[in-house]
Order: sequence, then C-alpha cells, then structure tokens
Amino acid sequence: MEKNILMQPGWLRGLEIVTGLLTMVLGVLVLVFPDWGVSTLVVLLSFGLMFAGFRSISLVGYSDVSRGVRAVSVITGIISLIVALLVFVFPGFGALTLIILVSSGLLVYGVGRLFLAYKLTGTIGWLRGMIAAIGVIDIILSIVVLVLPSLALLTLAVILALVLLVSGAEMIVSGVIGRTWIGALVKAIEDEVEGK
Repeated sequence: MEKNILMQPGWLRGLEIVTGLLTMVLGVLVLVFPDWGVSTLVVLLSFGLMFAGFRSISLVGYSDVSRGVRAVSVITGIISLIVALLVFVFPGFGALTLIILVSSGLLVYGVGRLFLAYKLTGTIGWLRGMIAAIGVIDIILSIVVLVLPSLALLTLAVILALVLLVSGAEMIVSGVIGRTWIGALVKAIEDEVEGK
C-alpha cells in the first residue's frame, strides 16, 4: 500500500501554504481588477501557474512517496513551469494565445492532481476526494477555455482565475491541516484495530 502522504515534512507544508496563498492572491487580483487589461491579467495567471508548478515539483524531495507519483508530479510541474515561462518570454503573443497557453498548463496540472489522488491509496478518503475534485475542476474549466475560445477574453481570464483560486485553496488546506497529525491519527487507529 502507498505510504501515507499525510506524514509529510514541515518544509513541504510551508511551501504548500506559501504557494497556495500566492496563487489565491493572484486569482483574486484578476477578479477584483478586470480593467487592468487582459494581457496583464494573463501574466498574473501565469504567475499562479508557476507557483502551482513549483508545488508539484517539490514532491520530488518527499522520499516517502513512490517514484511513479513523484515522476508524474515533477513532469506535470515542469510542463506547467515551461508554459508559464513562455507567457513571460513572449508577452507579445496575442492575449488569446497567452490564455490558451495558461489554460493548457492548468489542464496538465489538473491531470497530475487526478493521478496523485488515484495513486495515494493510503490517504484518508476525503483528502483523496478533495485532490481529485480539484483536478476535475481544473480540467473542466481549462477545457472550457480551450473549446470555447470565442468567449470574451476577459471571461476566459476570469475562468482561469477561478481555477487558481480553487487550486490555491487546496494547497493551503493541504499545508495548514498539517496532514502530519491526521496521518499520525490514522496510523494510531490502524495499529489499534490490528492490535499492535
């Protein structure tokens, strides 16, 4: 059985809280200041995507998780970072192109969340459910942007901002609840049931 990811180190908890807060702040900025211009909003969104990518890559330093989970997490994180960097390096692209790039990165990130939820069979059900739900929301909203590019650019930016808010909230919950004490509690219960 997959080792319980709830027993995560303090540095990973801290990173999740910081990246989650930054991601949510950027999502809120896009929603609160829509008159900043779509290109500016897309750059903010790409910053959020970058933080999400860093969060995925950070799992490589967590040796208690299987190589497969770490590999997928790192790959999706790297793809997210590359897409975010493309937006920075080529800001002259049209706003729609930039939005599609960010949306593609968030789609990959969502797929990574689903894979993580699927593989972490040793975690508490509601936490796996939350990770999977975030992945599904990321995927659905990203696909909406990719399939309906005729929507107003501002509408697309707002949809992606909502994705960042949801993903950021999941990062914060993951870090703040500590997972450590929940994991320890689950382990104690399992040991009690098994008579250890």
